Amino acid sequence: TKLMKVEAANPPKGSMPRLKRLENQRERLKAQLQKVTKAIMKVEKEPMKSTAPSLSKLRKDLGWTRAQMATIMNASERGVVNWEAGEPMSAVYGAKAREIQSFYNELLEIMGQAEIGRWLSTEMDEFDGHSPADLIKKGETGRVWTSLFYLRTGMPE
Repeated sequence: TKLMKVEAANPPKGSMPRLKRLENQRERLKAQLQKVTKAIMKVEKEPMKSTAPSLSKLRKDLGWTRAQMATIMNASERGVVNWEAGEPMSAVYGAKAREIQSFYNELLEIMGQAEIGRWLSTEMDEFDGHSPADLIKKGETGRVWTSLFYLRTGMPE
């Protein structure tokens, strides 16, 4: 240990530039870390914004009530009111809202806007007496997407 103290006090020739480079690198990393920390603190202070599509617009375009939208999203009507007022939506509900938006966008290619909400809410033999909205609620969206594919391509009934 006595030798280590002597070496630290008197570093070997040629090691000074290396030490200086390491100190400079450490200072640069410290400065970058401070910038990142500041950015994180700034983001944490900002109010969270919803990443979900405009639920109010989507609901109105579909001609649905808040109660209908809440039922299909497996949420409370109060939750829909809050989300429409701008409160953040959890990832699960955001995904459900985006799924409904995707169906809406696809159906716009096939039928008029006024028909979409009604079509999604209509019970169909193809879905064993359930509506597409029922299947969306249950998470069985694959069946609805398959139906939309057939509607667009005119393939098997």
